[in-house]
Amino acid sequence: MRTPEELRRRLAARWRNQRGNWLLGEGEWPLCLSVEPPTEVRVIADWTGFDAWLTQWRDVSRVGPGVVRYESRTWQRVGEQKIPRTWQFHSPGAVAAELGQSTRWLQARERFDALERWNADTRWKAALSRHFDLLADLEPLEFQRLCRVVEWLRQHPASGLYPRQLPIPGVDSKWVESRRDVVSAWVTALKGVSTQGSFHAATGLRAGPDRLRMRLLDAALRATLGGFSDIEAPVEDFGALTLPVRQVLIVENLVTGLACEDLPGTVVFMQRGYAVDALAKLSWLAQLPIYYWGDIDTHGLAILSRLRAHLPQTRSLMMDEATLLAFQELWGREDKPHTALELPYLTDIEQALYRRLRVGEFKHVRMEQERVAWNWARDRLAIVHSML
Repeated sequence: MRTPEELRRRLAARWRNQRGNWLLGEGEWPLCLSVEPPTEVRVIADWTGFDAWLTQWRDVSRVGPGVVRYESRTWQRVGEQKIPRTWQFHSPGAVAAELGQSTRWLQARERFDALERWNADTRWKAALSRHFDLLADLEPLEFQRLCRVVEWLRQHPASGLYPRQLPIPGVDSKWVESRRDVVSAWVTALKGVSTQGSFHAATGLRAGPDRLRMRLLDAALRATLGGFSDIEAPVEDFGALTLPVRQVLIVENLVTGLACEDLPGTVVFMQRGYAVDALAKLSWLAQLPIYYWGDIDTHGLAILSRLRAHLPQTRSLMMDEATLLAFQELWGREDKPHTALELPYLTDIEQALYRRLRVGEFKHVRMEQERVAWNWARDRLAIVHSML
C-alpha cells in the first residue's frame, strides 16, 4: 500500500537514473508504478489508514500529469471498493512535470535536439545524453561558448595551439580547464572514436611542456652553469645539458630534495612521483650511477620498479626493512596499496619487502621519506658518496 509520496521518491530515482536515456528516446511508455493495493485483511485491520490512503490518491487523481488507474474489488466483509492500482506517466515530460523538473527537461531536450544534428553517429548522441545536467542547467552564454569551442576544435583537429590561443571570446586557459572533461568527451564523440585518450590528444591542443626540477649539489657543477643551483626547465632542455656529473639522486619528495646538502659530482631530481619515465629521455643518465629514495610503501617500490625499467642501474636508497624498523614510531597508514602481485624490476630483497607491505606483516604500513630523521639520512647519503 504505497502512498503518493513513496512512489514520488521512486519516480525521482528513476528520473535520476534514466533521464539521459530518455533524451535518446529510450524507455517503455507509459511508465507504470504499482500502488501495491492492500488486501482485505489489511483494510479491516486499519480502516482509518486505508481511508486516508484513498483520499491521498483521489487528490493525486484530480491534479498532476500522472494518471491513476483504478480497479474495482469486491471483498466479502468490506464489499465493493474502487481502489488505485497503478500510477502511470505517458512521457518523460510528464515525469518531469510531476517532479517539478519541467523547465530543466525542456531545456535539455531542446539543446540535445539541436546538437544531435551535428553528427549522426550514435556515439555522439550517447555522449550528449551523459551530460543531462549540463544541457539542462548551463547558462545560455556559457552554453554557446562551449558549443563554439567544441565546433572550433572539431574543425581544427590538430591546431597545436595552447588553450590560451583559442580565437573564441571569453575562452582562456582557466575556462578550458574547468570544462576539459565535457570538451574532451564531445570532441572525441564527434570524431567517432569509441574510447577517449588524453585531453590534448582528443582536442589537438598543445600541452604545457613536461618539466623537471634539478638541484646541483656541487660548487664545481654550479660554476659550469653560471652559479645556478636549482633549475626547473622542460625535459628536452635537460636532455641537451653537458655536465661533468658523477652520480644522480632522485627523491620523491620536493622538500627532501631541497634539503640535500652538497655532494661532489651529484645532482638531485625531485618531486616526480610516478612520472619518472621522463628521466629516460635524458641520454646522459644512462651510464651514471643512479640512486632512488622514495617512501617505504607499495607505491614507493612501484615507482622504483618503474624507474628501473628505464634506468636499470638504479639502486634504492633507504627503502629497506632496516630503515622501516628504525622509525617504527613514525609509521603512517597506506590505505590503498598497489595491487600488482609482483613488480618486475625489483631485486629479490625489495620484492620480499613489497609482498610484506602489500599482504604480510607490514600490510598498510607507510613510512614517508620526509619522516626519516635528517641526521640519519645524511649519514646514508655520505655513504653513497664514498662509493664513487
